[in-house]
Amino acid sequence: MSPALSRKEKQAKTRSALLSSAAKLICRKGISEASIDDVATDAGYTKGAFYANFKSKEELFLVMLDQRYAEELERLEAGLPGEGARAEEVRESAEDFIRFVWSDPQWPRLYFEFVTYAARNPEFRQELATRDRAMRQGIAEILRRWAADFPAQPPIPYEDLAMMLFCMADGFLMAQLKEPELGEELYGTMMATFFRGVGASALGLDLEELAEAQEANSRKTGAGR
Repeated sequence: MSPALSRKEKQAKTRSALLSSAAKLICRKGISEASIDDVATDAGYTKGAFYANFKSKEELFLVMLDQRYAEELERLEAGLPGEGARAEEVRESAEDFIRFVWSDPQWPRLYFEFVTYAARNPEFRQELATRDRAMRQGIAEILRRWAADFPAQPPIPYEDLAMMLFCMADGFLMAQLKEPELGEELYGTMMATFFRGVGASALGLDLEELAEAQEANSRKTGAGR
């Protein structure tokens, strides 16, 4: 016979069941159609149990988002120790990010469902934006520590680099929802290419001048044939 659960353990079990049911139903029906009654019933609890744990579906999602963002910051810091070839660290961390996101196949759809909802609801948009800004600040700090011993610092503020990474991640995940065959290897290549460009800028290499020089050399080589 299993030992009786403590009050804290019972609450944790209830919250976990409600979170799981909400994710499933919102992905299936959309946030507007998935009612609190539906979520509670699917989880095997009453509507009262829902409200004992969450004020709304919005708060429930924000709890999930806070957890996912915290896990991602831990994963990112562990994946960028700054001990090996930096381009390979970036590539491996980027590929691991895609695997991490899809470790819960419902998460990308759930995330974009709430992003769309935020576009129509100013109050919720502020809540989401506040968490996104905190997440980007965390990413910026990790990048700053990772690049501390670089021979030169990027000419772009780390906060702006974090925003760029944020946008590229959202864009790639959205593309995967439309084209599921896109693999993490492509995202890894994209990130490695991006950071090579940032590194070149940090060292004062003018990529436009390099491109012009390459084009001039090609013309010269072609004329000599």
